[in-house]
Amino acid sequence: SNGKYDSRGESFAAREPFNVNGITWELVDIAPDGQSLRVRRSSTSVPAIPTPPMHELGKAITPFSALDTSGKTVNFPADYKGKVVLLDFWATWCGPCMAEMPNVVSAYEKWHSKGFEILGVSLDNQESLKRMTEVMSRAKMTWPQIADGGGWKAKIAVDYAINSIPATYLVDGTTGRILG
Repeated sequence: SNGKYDSRGESFAAREPFNVNGITWELVDIAPDGQSLRVRRSSTSVPAIPTPPMHELGKAITPFSALDTSGKTVNFPADYKGKVVLLDFWATWCGPCMAEMPNVVSAYEKWHSKGFEILGVSLDNQESLKRMTEVMSRAKMTWPQIADGGGWKAKIAVDYAINSIPATYLVDGTTGRILG
């Protein structure tokens, strides 16, 4: 719908029913060599996969509300008016995320007093969440974190169509526009 191919919402598992514009379809009579198949309306119903958001430079970021790890409700980006926020998707098990963390911490320490904030969204699962506090302490990550334990199916990561990490958005908290 945005003129670009996005895997989420525009591709489907061939052996499972899929929903397009409110109608559930399925592929049947798939030839072993893949040369032929039929598409028919399915007797089961599945929800549509939402089209990914258009998170591009200058566009508005998708707002959300979630509980951070201290139990506080975060309304993003509304809670960050007058600030510049780095929305950081990461996980404790992600080597590239942790390798970049010293640079993220350095930027936070340098710019926080001038209105720079970070909001972390962890893609840790229930098992790796157990060591998140220790990893954050060791890495000096003192900013708020959202972590629902869903791993790759973490609600915000799914809503944002995150398919690799680290993934970051630099956001103007006042306008909600993506700066980088």
